[in-house]
Amino acid sequence: MKQTNISVLPLQGPEVTHDDACAAPPFVDFDKVQAGDEFHCSKTIAAQDLDAFAEVSGDRNPLHMDEGFARRTHFQRRVVHGMLLANYVSALVGMRCPGPGALWSQQSFSWHAPVFIHDRVLFTLRVKHKAVGARALTIEVKAVNQDGKLVMDGDGVVTVLQERKEADELPITERVAFVSGGSRGIGAAISLALAQAGAAVMINYRSNTAAAEELCAAIQSNGGRAIPVQADVSDYRSIAEATQRAGNEFKHPVDVLINNAGSVPDPRPFMQTTWDDIRSSLDVHLRGAFHCCQAVIPRMIEQKSGRIINIGSAFVRTTPPANWSSFLIAKAAMQTMTRCLATELGPHGIRVNSVSPGLVETESIAGLPERSRKVQAMQTPLRRLASPADVAAVVVALCTGVGDFITGAEIPVCGGYPM
Repeated sequence: MKQTNISVLPLQGPEVTHDDACAAPPFVDFDKVQAGDEFHCSKTIAAQDLDAFAEVSGDRNPLHMDEGFARRTHFQRRVVHGMLLANYVSALVGMRCPGPGALWSQQSFSWHAPVFIHDRVLFTLRVKHKAVGARALTIEVKAVNQDGKLVMDGDGVVTVLQERKEADELPITERVAFVSGGSRGIGAAISLALAQAGAAVMINYRSNTAAAEELCAAIQSNGGRAIPVQADVSDYRSIAEATQRAGNEFKHPVDVLINNAGSVPDPRPFMQTTWDDIRSSLDVHLRGAFHCCQAVIPRMIEQKSGRIINIGSAFVRTTPPANWSSFLIAKAAMQTMTRCLATELGPHGIRVNSVSPGLVETESIAGLPERSRKVQAMQTPLRRLASPADVAAVVVALCTGVGDFITGAEIPVCGGYPM
């Protein structure tokens, strides 16, 4: 139980002081208030306190304000307004018990004896009950005079408001991004765009060392920060070791994860597709993203900030190309994981989204017949296929302030094709 001795300031008069520390007090930390906490203040009532209260309230009852009138009653002297005593309780609630941000929602007081000018009143407030979900406190009130006589008691319920704070997100120039499958195609475009936006980029690759190093050299030659990182996303230990390099190379943990690594669609009729084909696709797309997430999320939670972007496919939500079942089953699973993580990680300040391209002009669709590509383009309102840069631009936007209030979203980058 804690006890705090303070003096409540009168409404006006010579005793009024100005405490700079209380000029703009922070909202009370509700978590620190506990049942049993007790606070005290004492106040000597002066004539000017009654005058000030009458001026504010309009209560000029002669029992309180007219000495002659009061002498003709059995009190023989001016009686302090009962609500003036309640005013001091309110001041204590709003400044100390529990403090700034507290708002009365219910109160019940009883007055047992009169208080007169020059009486000194000791107020005691005790937290009787704490309702965490409602952010409410039940407070007991007791006031005694200088002779120890009870003059007022009661209780009330106080709701503790919560200060609305804008998220203090890091700018992209202070972030470290890990781009799985970041050396070729869409991944390379994302790596380049993030570096141009100012992020430090870890370009992950599995086997094509030359492509990763060439891309890093191009980024560095333009003043950007990038390193190649070899790791197989299907191997958790390999990914965990790779992401830990961020601290050594950039003195900052990975706080932007782009799950881009995946296999090229291998069109095959469903009846010719084996479970091993499905499992292989799941291992590359879903398992790889799963491992990358588990490797970086703990540090994101520690710093209460992070961006995870999964590269999906617009064809999960619309008519897919024929014979793409294994590829799209894996992408559908990734999009479900996106929503699950967005729900779970949102309270930790981590945004999780999915960027879902349609057909993109990369080597991954090189085996697609030219006629199929032209038909797809003509069925798209913008009359073309996406470029890797189109996808990268949306990813970068989600990693900047534009994406501060976006999570659990699936953003199609396909020129309007799903319509």
